[in-house]
Amino acid sequence: MEKLLCNVPLSDKTSFRIGGPALLYCEPAVLDEIRDACLEARTRAMPLFVLGNGSNVLVSDAGCNGLVVDLSSHWAGIAWNGDSAECKSGTPLHALVKESVERGCTGLEKLAGIPGSVGGAVVMNAGAFGQSVSDCLQSVRFIALPEAEIRTVAVQDIGASYRGTMFRSGEYVILAAIFRFGHDASGAARRSYSDVLAKRKDRHPLDLPNCGSVFKNPDGTTAGKLIEQCGLKGASVGAAEVSHKHANFIVNRGGARAADVRALIVYIQRTVYQKTGVMLEPEVVFVGEFEEPLFAP
Repeated sequence: MEKLLCNVPLSDKTSFRIGGPALLYCEPAVLDEIRDACLEARTRAMPLFVLGNGSNVLVSDAGCNGLVVDLSSHWAGIAWNGDSAECKSGTPLHALVKESVERGCTGLEKLAGIPGSVGGAVVMNAGAFGQSVSDCLQSVRFIALPEAEIRTVAVQDIGASYRGTMFRSGEYVILAAIFRFGHDASGAARRSYSDVLAKRKDRHPLDLPNCGSVFKNPDGTTAGKLIEQCGLKGASVGAAEVSHKHANFIVNRGGARAADVRALIVYIQRTVYQKTGVMLEPEVVFVGEFEEPLFAP
């Protein structure tokens, strides 16, 4: 396959600004190039990792010993048809949300400001303030590995759950998602969109590199509340620190290593479990090999 690059640093391609190199790396621009990358990974018997906008991931210091397919550079775009939109997976989620609100649509406005790509948002069924991607998702077009077959699945068959879908197994490459929105006749969606952006600016540490929310929220509470109640705001390992602004964020204060973040995640898990009995499950996706295992009671 042409256009394969070797040992490409991933630190500048993730929102954490952390991570070693990809053994192989490509930025496909057309469908055939995406399929070729999938088949190349199969031929070489190596793992394939799809990178969107680089949020919600922690790449190990050793990097990724496989083929990284970056869809954020050239595989993006939204095609509108009335209140429906077909969105390529590398499109920033915030672009879709912003355009939907500007068009007088409702359905995803509470996801305003969430970093990441549409493909990544579909994989994890991203959500906020009671809304989730699956609420107005109609279908998903994807490549099934390892044969690189192109398929389409309706939303009711993707196994959507809290921060999960069938796509989290890593056996698929999402190509596009089709959404159908409601009509925002009252302007409530536009107002909600603005309110959510203001809340994120006020509550989230947007001034330092981070991956977004680190842990899933347990039933009946939030990870941030539990971490804060355990006195962990400001806890640090190396240059990785629990944000003073929002406890479910770990920030890179400059020069943090993936091992630092991983160790801090384990420390948070252990402390919260020992003090509250609640086991926090990471939302962040770990890419590559890590020496320290996650906490297991």
